Parts: sequence; structure tokens; C-alpha cells
Amino acid sequence: MPLYTIATQAGTLDGPRKASLAAEITALHVEIAGVPKEWVHVLFQDYAPGSGFSAGQPAPMVSLSLTIRTGRSADYKRNLLTRLWALLRTATAVSDDQIVIGLQEVPPSDAMEMARIMPDVS
Repeated sequence: MPLYTIATQAGTLDGPRKASLAAEITALHVEIAGVPKEWVHVLFQDYAPGSGFSAGQPAPMVSLSLTIRTGRSADYKRNLLTRLWALLRTATAVSDDQIVIGLQEVPPSDAMEMARIMPDVS
């Protein structure tokens, strides 16, 4: 169920770097959450230069939105966010003031994958 959506300015990440970052995110999520790798999904979206803004000014910002099932502890989420930040910073080489990460939680009963309603977090 974890769905990672990463938006970057076109040219920030080429194909091989996207594949590498997706593999790193998948391995991190499997390690931390203990879920099968088949449950981890990463989607990249590129936006045109001049289409990203920070503080009202054009900027090559990086945005990561993560959707997970509810039920994880605050410590779990802080650890995950901190480690994701480091992965993004390394992969994109943008400055810390250009990275934004948002975590969204949905009840397992509101998510479906592989033709099944998702189970509760154990």
C-alpha cells in the first residue's frame, strides 16, 4: 500500500537515478515496515522548469508525498521521514530548503491492493 509520489523539476533525476532511488525507497520501506516489496509503489512526476516555486520564487524543489495505512507510531513516522529526507537530498543534490515531504495516512479499510482490502497494521 505505501505509495510514494515524487515530483522533481525535469532533468533533476534521469532514468537510472530514478530507478536507483525507487530501489532505495523500496528497501527502506521493507526494512522499516516489514511489508513485502510488492506492496511498495514509487511514482515519479517531472514538472517543467519554471513550474515549481518556493517562497513565491521559481525553484527546483523536490516534493515527496507518501500515503500509508494508519496505525504506525510517531517514532516510526519520524524515523521514516528522516531517512527519506536523506535519500532525497543525496539523490537530487537540492538544498534542504527545496525539499518537502508529506505523509498521509488512510484507514486500511479505505485502501485496496492486489484485489484485496488492505489489512490492519500489525
